[in-house]
Amino acid sequence: MLQRLDRTAADLARASDEDAQGALERVRVAQSLSWETRFTDLLQDLPEPERDEAVRALRSLVEHVRQHAPGSGASAGTGGFAVIGDVTMKATNGSVVAGVVNGGVRVDPPQPGPVQD
Repeated sequence: MLQRLDRTAADLARASDEDAQGALERVRVAQSLSWETRFTDLLQDLPEPERDEAVRALRSLVEHVRQHAPGSGASAGTGGFAVIGDVTMKATNGSVVAGVVNGGVRVDPPQPGPVQD
């Protein structure tokens, strides 16, 4: 079990380093499903008293991780900008792009052309 955890950590780290096409998210989803299956099988094979104890321990572990894991979710205050993953923004043709604007944005307007009907 510990070797599988080590392999999972290595797979996630590798995917994080090469995350050009969402590799990290694909690996994360695959590992999540794999571990869900492992835990389901394990719990189904335990006698009821042991299963109940294991479920309590797993719930406690999940709660601990939720409370103490750094970066376990994106968060931003009012007017903020938070993202998990990549964001690509590109301004073209004299336009403006921003994740958050706190104040005015001014772009010199184009010179007026002939009146069109």
